[in-house]
Amino acid sequence: MKADYFVYTGNAYPHKNLSRLIDAILLIKTKLKIVSGRNIFIDRLQIEIKIKNAQKYVEVLGFVPDEELDKIYKNSIAFVFPTLAEGFGLPPKEAIKAGTLAVVSDIPVLKEVYEDSVDYFDPMDINSIVESLQKIMNYTKSQREVKIKYAKEFVKKYSWSKMAKETLKIYEEVGK
Repeated sequence: MKADYFVYTGNAYPHKNLSRLIDAILLIKTKLKIVSGRNIFIDRLQIEIKIKNAQKYVEVLGFVPDEELDKIYKNSIAFVFPTLAEGFGLPPKEAIKAGTLAVVSDIPVLKEVYEDSVDYFDPMDINSIVESLQKIMNYTKSQREVKIKYAKEFVKKYSWSKMAKETLKIYEEVGK
């Protein structure tokens, strides 16, 4: 089955920049699935989708259980993360781990965390978002497989147990 949609997971806060992502999706006339719990920001996003007449392309799925989410990631063209600001940016890691590509905002924190394991775009420039999405849509099966394999290996360097051990080590050193 050939993937025919991009996916975004996370909340719909304004700094997540979903409005520009929707504009980009409309320009390339492809599908976007948004996975996010229901709240006032999703309600506002639903209104924006209607105002932009984007219902044909943008689907808000609401909450999705982990098993189903992994399938959504794996069967997508790529995970898209148009955020303007992040602390770390876990969603791309989860998407990569599930077996898809990630295309994310070219902001310092994501460049530091993901280095060359993902594709980047200027989150303030709809044309940059469009170009990045089209680039990924045009990857060959072989290119996709190579990039996904590399990204999956890359994100293995981040783990909760490693973080806990490193944090404990710092506390032990400070406590001496």
